[in-house]
Amino acid sequence: MKKFTAILGISAFALSATAMADVQYADPAEGGIGYEWTVSLGHHGSAEVVGSTGGKGSYEPSFEAPDIGWTHTTDWVALELEEEVILEIEMSRQEGVYEMKVDRDTGAKSFATSGAMLYPAFSIYEGWDSTTEKEKGSFNPIGNFWSTIEFKEVVYSQFGESTIVYRAKLPAGKYSVNMGGVNALYCAETDDCYKGVHGYRTKFTASHVPGMMPMM
Repeated sequence: MKKFTAILGISAFALSATAMADVQYADPAEGGIGYEWTVSLGHHGSAEVVGSTGGKGSYEPSFEAPDIGWTHTTDWVALELEEEVILEIEMSRQEGVYEMKVDRDTGAKSFATSGAMLYPAFSIYEGWDSTTEKEKGSFNPIGNFWSTIEFKEVVYSQFGESTIVYRAKLPAGKYSVNMGGVNALYCAETDDCYKGVHGYRTKFTASHVPGMMPMM
């Protein structure tokens, strides 16, 4: 089930994006991975998304390796680069994020404030997935797990950082980005940061590759 999130009471749709970017709180296609966000970037485009993700979403100690990530408690971004760019992804913990929950049986809605103690992590894959019949409950955040997407990189809080950054030259194309947390590396089971969901803010920035003529 997808999550509708807000920050400081403002709708999650009210996010910043430049003229060379498009961001939607939507899945680009039915089936396969349930993407929370679809982001398209041209050269010099940037966009921010805010939400909440499982504190153990990228590393659940009770899961059997290599599928140690939670598919359902993490957020997926369907990212499209319109041309070759220098891509930077910056993910930080965020306070003041609210999550709307819907009871599966009654349909009743309730709101809760997400935690603000995320140790962030994100995984990057080439391609989008829309063919898998059912989204599994677990996935591999450090390697391949579905034939439709190919693992590229994982970035996570290695020394207790609250902000992590990825920067690389990438060709035009479609990419899947999973955003989660590795709180189990730093929090005891009795700590508040070990359980539940925690707020994040992620910024995607595309810069022109030096020596290349940008597409018009």
